[in-house]
Amino acid sequence: MKLSFSTLGCPDWEWEKIINEAYRLGYDGIEVRGVAGELFIPNIPQFQLQNIELTLRRLEEKNLKIICFGTSCKFHSSVFFNESISEGKKTIDIASKAQVPYIRVFGDKIPSEVNRNEVFLMVASGIEELVQYGIKKNVKVLLEVHGDFNTVETLSPVLSRIKGSKPGLIWDIAHSDKVYGDKFEIFYDALKPYIIHVHIKDHIRNEGFALCEVGKGDIPIERIIKKLKKERYKGYLSLEWEKKWHPDLVDAGIVFPEYVKFMKKLIAS
Repeated sequence: MKLSFSTLGCPDWEWEKIINEAYRLGYDGIEVRGVAGELFIPNIPQFQLQNIELTLRRLEEKNLKIICFGTSCKFHSSVFFNESISEGKKTIDIASKAQVPYIRVFGDKIPSEVNRNEVFLMVASGIEELVQYGIKKNVKVLLEVHGDFNTVETLSPVLSRIKGSKPGLIWDIAHSDKVYGDKFEIFYDALKPYIIHVHIKDHIRNEGFALCEVGKGDIPIERIIKKLKKERYKGYLSLEWEKKWHPDLVDAGIVFPEYVKFMKKLIAS
């Protein structure tokens, strides 16, 4: 298993600082969800066509890989649908050129006033369109376990409807923990064939799932890592420190190095 972090945790950092810190701290990869305040991948200078070659060269010098581009694509409503398809395809185009294997999308919400099956169909159709587009570009689309799509009952109807290449999942252990708690195996065992990437974070359950530093909350991270090791998971354990959305969280300069120490100890045990 390898370690990465999402740039969501360092929203103000410039690109050079991101890759220099990743290298210095011993990370293997970077998950890009914004650079220096810009979230939209096509607007980030390092991933514009004229700069991609230099970006790849700098990553190679640091022995780093970009694992995933995080998009804002969400497919639960017709209001966002076409815009999300457009963003997804543009991001896949860039990922293909920048040698990034995955893009992340959301199902997001299941509005109470809408028939659940209609939402499942809409989400599946949006993801399927991007999956088919990504096949031609050698980029895989990953649905993140997030929002209302954080249970076996809400994810399975979507995943089973997607035709063509099998979609992948990003297992966000905090979002599934809100439902399954210490019984995470129920979730993992049902969806294991789809899990390609893992988001690691922690929270305190009886404080409204308040985010906290990894290892200081209630999520059974040690047991989760043991389970992943037993199942021979070879992907990334990616720290998603939501500093962008929660500015009061501790700075990345403190959290990023602590995460490496904590996780390497768990992986080695």
